[in-house]
Amino acid sequence: MKKTALLILILVSNFSNAQAQHCPYDGSSIIVLKVHTQDNQDAIPNLKVTLIKKKNDKIVKNQLYVFTQNNNFPFLSDEYSVIVGTSFDTNNWYVKIESFCEFGNNGWTNFGTAEIKIKEDDKFNLCGNYDATDYHTVIGERIYKPIEVILSKKDCE
Repeated sequence: MKKTALLILILVSNFSNAQAQHCPYDGSSIIVLKVHTQDNQDAIPNLKVTLIKKKNDKIVKNQLYVFTQNNNFPFLSDEYSVIVGTSFDTNNWYVKIESFCEFGNNGWTNFGTAEIKIKEDDKFNLCGNYDATDYHTVIGERIYKPIEVILSKKDCE
């Protein structure tokens, strides 16, 4: 009886220890996008950024992935990001960036629409890389590289 109780105690402690070390982002990757102008490294706010799937230059109707700027990850600043599965196949996927006409010092302007092809290297696996104590550097550099997009202001037509 003592051996059975001891065995159960060991199994329960090993199971609870394994659960405590489990990554909360298991099976998740993040795609990060830094959209700015040539003159200013700050992200352009109020853009509509989505992932679209295209075949033969036509958009395929599918699940909508929307990038947001309100990020809960401490390694992000003002970048746009979206969470996808680690098995997300980037083949035929593009980031579509749309801006709206806004009135400012130069009259009505926008940043137009841009589409950027997504590559497998653009996904950042959150488990194994994300650690709350050391999340932003590996030998002084970020452990992820955001997709950098530089836009220019255009007149609204």
